[in-house]
Amino acid sequence: MSITRKYLNQLAPQLSPRDLAIIYEVGRFKLMTGGHLERLFFADCSDTSRARNRQAVLRRLTEHRVLARVGERRVGGAQRGSASFLYTLDVAGQHLSQSTSTRPRRPYSWYEPTIAHFLGIAELFVMLREVDQSGLFSLLDFQTEPYCWRTFGQRTLKPDAFAQIGIVLPDGRRRKGSFFIEVDRANQYGAKIETKVPQYLAYYQHDRLAQPERAFPRIVFLAPNDERAGYLSRLVQGWSEADRIFSVGLLEHPVLTLLGHRA
Repeated sequence: MSITRKYLNQLAPQLSPRDLAIIYEVGRFKLMTGGHLERLFFADCSDTSRARNRQAVLRRLTEHRVLARVGERRVGGAQRGSASFLYTLDVAGQHLSQSTSTRPRRPYSWYEPTIAHFLGIAELFVMLREVDQSGLFSLLDFQTEPYCWRTFGQRTLKPDAFAQIGIVLPDGRRRKGSFFIEVDRANQYGAKIETKVPQYLAYYQHDRLAQPERAFPRIVFLAPNDERAGYLSRLVQGWSEADRIFSVGLLEHPVLTLLGHRA
């Protein structure tokens, strides 16, 4: 199928607000599973119709070259069936994403080591959105790479994500917490992961000099298991001021870490 301007002009009016939201989220995370999209966009359907509706919508978007199954492969774990397929923006989706965001969306290029990383960040966002919908806190902002990066001097800090949450305390007061987040996949040891800590400390010191009164975001490392969390905890404890700005938690339970440290 040739994706021409005429084809896009005919397709665009057929897309629902949910279709456009799916394009936006898949575009900014580059790679998501059918399960992620089901939890984000079909949670209000009944248990019996949720999977069926998700399958129909994703099939339609795939047939229209809006989405593509990456490598026709499935992720492992508890997911089964089409919920475990990986999706990225196809050619039509890349063009249409310009209408869902002012920021350009680069297409995903197949590279095996990045798959778990991209999916980990997407999973974090989906979990935080689910908590937001439950009313425990409000997810005020969630930025992905490269939009969460921060430039200071001649250097660039490159967190995996930036999140901001709001919570109402029992006495009615409102509190807000901001976080730079590293979604750790237990595949960086030694010098590579160790460079992350001094980079954050350098940015912290730069920010304190520039705006000493501003609350600085908490830096959160989310690990896939307890063993890795222990390694990361020992890593950050070797630096001065680490307790002031760093937290380590589990990707499986990010809310516990975020709620434990809100400004």
